Amino acid sequence: MATHSQLTNLQQNLISQVQHNCDISDANHAGNYTLCIYLLKMREYYRWIHALDFSDNFESDQMSSWLREKEETWHRVIDKPYKSIKLTPDEFDIFDNQGINTQLKKHQLFYHAGIGRNGVQHFFVADKVKSYQQESTQITVTGKEYARDLTAPPAMSTQTEIVVRQESLKRMCWERYQEWHWNKLDNPMGTALAHYPFEDSIADALQLMIEAEQNTLIQHEIGEMQISLQYGKDWSSMMLGLLGSKAELMARAVRDHLADSLTTLPYLVEQHNPACLHFYFANLTYMRKEIFPSAISAYQHWSKTGDLSAFTDLTQQSTLHWNKTLDSILKISQQKKQNPASEIIALIEQSKF
Repeated sequence: MATHSQLTNLQQNLISQVQHNCDISDANHAGNYTLCIYLLKMREYYRWIHALDFSDNFESDQMSSWLREKEETWHRVIDKPYKSIKLTPDEFDIFDNQGINTQLKKHQLFYHAGIGRNGVQHFFVADKVKSYQQESTQITVTGKEYARDLTAPPAMSTQTEIVVRQESLKRMCWERYQEWHWNKLDNPMGTALAHYPFEDSIADALQLMIEAEQNTLIQHEIGEMQISLQYGKDWSSMMLGLLGSKAELMARAVRDHLADSLTTLPYLVEQHNPACLHFYFANLTYMRKEIFPSAISAYQHWSKTGDLSAFTDLTQQSTLHWNKTLDSILKISQQKKQNPASEIIALIEQSKF
């Protein structure tokens, strides 16, 4: 567990409690990954737990020993219930983020518990970098993390709150740089990274990246919140029936495109930050590029000419298109047919834009 000597007894106690719940979540869900993804995540988790720098090497024997110990810990706790959070003299439900964070204000720590994809519980405790209100949404940015589970998404949202985890975002940026650096291909990722001083200082470059990219993450989460207000439980109910299928991946890609058409792309065009635009398109999955070829065409046109007008026209049209597509996907789900997944796949393939 990542700690430092200046933490108070209350903070250390909180971290221990949260890490215990993280271990229970991991014990129940870590086995859902493929072996390759599992090992990659455990390698990154080992680096975090031992506070290693991204450029640090570590002995495979030491990691193997740690891996066995962590799996033994998971085996001991897999059947245990999650423990409520005790902050003397009060005790809180694990999902009472507001109550717990009210108690943590003076300690400059931030606690978060939530439900991620496939119903997986996530918990973490980190330094609070800043917190502010944007209209009716509370936005919190966190820094160094002291307790976390195996999966650490860089951003998440509820109906009223957005949380951006700088440590997770920095790790994601480092991974993208490392992957590109192996081959140094002339591609959108290389173009994005060239805007940052990696040749001079990797640490400075990563810091500049997270300061820029956290704003893109916030815009995407705002779009997600708008979609949740519109579709709410209908979306969640449908996804439960599609778990693990190609239809699930395709439906999520449609939703991501709608969120970005609503908020992210208009924001990127308005800011006209070339590094962020290149990074956004460099990170699109194959699925997302496959069903949204007009976005790729607009990006290629901008890359060659610097002309953003194609994006302006695109975001207005794509918002209507992906909204209509999402409506159609949900209608198929609500018809309670025997095999809705195949119809959803066919619909999305026919709805490329």
